[in-house]
Amino acid sequence: MKIILSTFLCLSAAWAFAQEGQDPQAKSSGQSALLETFASQGVRVDLENKLIEVDAFICQRDEPLEYLYIDQPRGKDHEALIYSRGVSAETLNAAMLMLGVQEGQNGKVILVDPQPTPEQAQKGAPRYTFEPASGDGFYLYVSWEILGKDGTIEKHCVRAEDLVLNHRTEQTYKRGRWVYLGSRFLKPHSKAKEVFAAAAEGNYVSLVNFSPANHLLMGADPLSEDQTVWFPNLYLLPPLNHPVKLLFAHQPFELLVPTLSDD
Repeated sequence: MKIILSTFLCLSAAWAFAQEGQDPQAKSSGQSALLETFASQGVRVDLENKLIEVDAFICQRDEPLEYLYIDQPRGKDHEALIYSRGVSAETLNAAMLMLGVQEGQNGKVILVDPQPTPEQAQKGAPRYTFEPASGDGFYLYVSWEILGKDGTIEKHCVRAEDLVLNHRTEQTYKRGRWVYLGSRFLKPHSKAKEVFAAAAEGNYVSLVNFSPANHLLMGADPLSEDQTVWFPNLYLLPPLNHPVKLLFAHQPFELLVPTLSDD
């Protein structure tokens, strides 16, 4: 783990101090120093535009997915679309908090009461309903460049959801905020020290609803309780291990669409 809990708390305290300082020059200097520390941990922050950026790579193109984004070497790379190397979970979490994100609610399974009879269940009556994660979070974008044979560079930028397909519905993952859950602290065993779960496991952004939530962000697709349906959208993806940038935006991008009408 690159940053232990005490360091994480120091970063948070440093940010609070920078915010509360009376001297604007000192405040700016404190912010700059903190952002440099974040960048050294693989997390670049644009305070003005409320953006976070990390360098990453395409992890899977064919295998079933449970996670959108993990960090190696700990994350589940065999079940993830995108991976990074050495991006600190604590720093990424601190950057999200710096941009003012509020903790949301994890998805939940609600048992139907009363439960359907065996005959009703056989006819398709549901035993439970599912409420996906809800609340504040980030809009995720993935960008990359492709070098053409003629030396020209083609630039791509897509919503992260568009890179994930539900093989049953043949639809992409539902667009929307990826809900901030903030992971949690846990003890691997009774004699162990507390660890930040996202850092210990390396799984940062989940497609599938898990409880308790050890990841930082959770998707809000209505079918996110199903672990068996999510696959990479190979029709849009660049090659395996191709470098990409993963962007976390507190507000969605405003894309300019050309038009010839006066409306």
